[in-house]
Amino acid sequence: MPIIKEETVKLLNEHLNEEHYSANLYFNMAGWCEKQGLKGCSSFLYNHSAEEHTHLEKFREYINKAGGQAIMGQMKAPECNFNSVAELFEKVIKHEEYITNCINKLVGKAMDDKDYVTLKFLEWFVEEQLEEEELFNDIIKRIKILGDLEGRNLHTFDKFVGNLDKEEHNS
Repeated sequence: MPIIKEETVKLLNEHLNEEHYSANLYFNMAGWCEKQGLKGCSSFLYNHSAEEHTHLEKFREYINKAGGQAIMGQMKAPECNFNSVAELFEKVIKHEEYITNCINKLVGKAMDDKDYVTLKFLEWFVEEQLEEEELFNDIIKRIKILGDLEGRNLHTFDKFVGNLDKEEHNS
């Protein structure tokens, strides 16, 4: 017998697909950065893509463990061309804000349903989204500090983002 309601399974599966989209979006963004010669940004985004895939796996595991069935749905292809690295990271923060909103809706539904098992599962994602938004807001602040991301500023920014990746994996 399932621990969670059918409607909850449906909503969690929808979010599982959002995490899949996120992984693919960051993969495409990383590829664009790599093509531009931005090794720090591409490495950071490839690693972020892999991290998003682990989020998808957490949802899959929880859904199946709670008696549902994790189902991968059809997904539109994420964007893969950008006018600048600044535009790319603006799109990242907007996407992370969207994901935070999705998580908040899941938490609200779990609270309304008094589904404490799902609420407990989602706690990790609430914390994770706080960290994600903080990280990407810091990147946006750096872009604003540097101003025009060309030449040396672009090189400095790329190194900064590449070092963020190293810091994340050393903590």
